[in-house]
Amino acid sequence: MSLQISAYISDETKHDMEHYSAIHGVKKGYIIENALNFYLQALYEIPQEFIVPTRITLSDDSFNKVVEMVGSSQKPTEALKELMRGD
Repeated sequence: MSLQISAYISDETKHDMEHYSAIHGVKKGYIIENALNFYLQALYEIPQEFIVPTRITLSDDSFNKVVEMVGSSQKPTEALKELMRGD
């Protein structure tokens, strides 16, 4: 038995899926079902603490702080350099 579902996706994701579908000659439903199966299998096999969300939601204040930090010409601290090197 099959079940039809609907979901809202970004224009970019829709474009990527349609592009992949056209190039590889597979139906979009096939792509979605495979992606969902891979995702669910990963959730079963990978401990929850190692799953990192693909999107981060910030409050307006946090977003403004990030924008301010990115726009500043402040040099990275030694601690940040060590972190990025993996020390």
